[in-house]
Amino acid sequence: MSHATGRPDQGPAAAGAADRWVAVVTIAFCIAVFAWTYRFDEVPAALMQGLGAELFPRLVLATMALLAVFIACGVGISALAPPPPIPSMVWVTGGAMLVFMAAIELIGLWPACVLFLVALGRVWGERGLLRLTVSALALTGALYLLFARVLGVTFPMGAIWGAISSLWQ
Repeated sequence: MSHATGRPDQGPAAAGAADRWVAVVTIAFCIAVFAWTYRFDEVPAALMQGLGAELFPRLVLATMALLAVFIACGVGISALAPPPPIPSMVWVTGGAMLVFMAAIELIGLWPACVLFLVALGRVWGERGLLRLTVSALALTGALYLLFARVLGVTFPMGAIWGAISSLWQ
């Protein structure tokens, strides 16, 4: 029995098995995404800057895979008490992020940002709707000015805004 958690001690063998599963899933993810990078459009040599669109993700994935191999082999891992369960708010926040990504496709980045910030603030316990709305508008506006206006980056308009804007043309 572990004195720290009050739960039965699973021992290093169980922890090692969990680490190996994490490593296997991570390596499988890396292989799948690495293969997907071969579907990227080719960038002409005259336009390429830095590492290129496919090389940087491949370097990150290779690093992740290498670290996963270290985990699978037990390099640098010491016995730890089992972690506490993941709080439900983490799952709610992750779900909100998935909804946010779908909202970007539907209504566009900027309206989705405002809605996401207000909704997530409410979920996290902020009750001042006016304060949340003002801060969400200010943050989204600052991001819009910096990235869209100053740096000239284009962002997804979303299906609804795309249909509306096509009516005006």
